Amino acid sequence: MIRTIQKKFLVSLVSSAMLLTAAPMIQAADDTSAIQKRLQTIIPNDAQNAQITSTPVPGLYQIQIGMTVVYMSKDGQYLVNGNVVNLETNQNLTKEAKAKTRKLALSKISEKGMIVYPAKGGKDNAKHTITVFTDIDCPYCAKLHKEIPALNDAGVNVRYLAYPRSGMGSPSYFKAVSVWCAKDPVKSMDDAMVGLPPENKQCQNPVRDHMMQAEVFEVNGTPNIILDNGDLLPGYVPAKELIKLLKSS
Repeated sequence: MIRTIQKKFLVSLVSSAMLLTAAPMIQAADDTSAIQKRLQTIIPNDAQNAQITSTPVPGLYQIQIGMTVVYMSKDGQYLVNGNVVNLETNQNLTKEAKAKTRKLALSKISEKGMIVYPAKGGKDNAKHTITVFTDIDCPYCAKLHKEIPALNDAGVNVRYLAYPRSGMGSPSYFKAVSVWCAKDPVKSMDDAMVGLPPENKQCQNPVRDHMMQAEVFEVNGTPNIILDNGDLLPGYVPAKELIKLLKSS
């Protein structure tokens, strides 16, 4: 268990370099020297990038690197990998910490590199915005794509980031590049999502950068939907349910 979490920390450090540029360690009110010492044994070269904050649970501290959130006892002896939930309010503190980080990371990605389907009445008048990591060859991505008009009508902007799951250099990757390089990327995406192969195009494109961002957000499938409050939905969600979630978020 501990080795698995250590490995997760190390993998996350690659993402945190993109996400948390020179992030300072946040010193909690109490002495956290034992936690810092333990982190030095787990991630000796990057322990200073860890954000350490106190939690409402006495003696338990939150440690965050990128999207990875774990907890450690004040003496550095026990590491807890899981969610901390306030049973009185049903508040998931771990989920909220990750959502806050996602929201911040998302704000740093230029919309110019996304394919955007604006809400009815215009992008700037939208009630909500969702950002979707999509794969042209993913059946559930195509299913979600068909529901974009319903989302737009409900005042939701839909923004696409490319995540061809089969990887760099794959047919799905080159399809994504061709769509993003098309003269009309929106029409090309519409056609591709109903099975019409896009015209082969090459240009300076953001597909590789989007795939790197997918690692930062710990995306491991498609579609992955990020709500405007930073929550991540790992899979297809029907438009009606999405709209309800957005209204309640």
